[in-house]
Amino acid sequence: MFNLGLFELGLFGVIALIILGPEKLIITARTLGKWYGHFRRMSARLQSELVSELELTEVQNALNAQIDEIRASEAKLKTQIQQLQTKLYQAEQMARTNQNEILNHLQGGQDAQTDSINLQYNTIPLTHQFFLLGDYDKKRRLPPAPFLPNHKADRLLYRRGV
Repeated sequence: MFNLGLFELGLFGVIALIILGPEKLIITARTLGKWYGHFRRMSARLQSELVSELELTEVQNALNAQIDEIRASEAKLKTQIQQLQTKLYQAEQMARTNQNEILNHLQGGQDAQTDSINLQYNTIPLTHQFFLLGDYDKKRRLPPAPFLPNHKADRLLYRRGV
């Protein structure tokens, strides 16, 4: 750092011995050693904080890049879902018009609306059925709750002292 050799350090030591004396030279050397240690600890702490801040900014940049990718894929998925919904709606409308035409042709225009309402639920499978249980789910269902008599509501059935 300062490019000091052995001769320069020895010269500084002799000058300090002459100026301070042998008693104060030891105290001064201890104080300078403490300051040097404090300076080294502070510089190491500062360096580690800088490194951690740089790593934190790198991690934040990577996280922001991933969030941007997720948002882009989310936008793509939304557009695909909207396209599928419009196609489904168009197919449903086509099926309803075809169904109405068939009913009008078969019945000659009588009771076409009531039959179209009844047949509307059968055109798209599983549309108005809230859930369907398979065999596996039926086996896993809980048993029905036991019958508990209601003594207050059924006074005629559960009279005391009869």
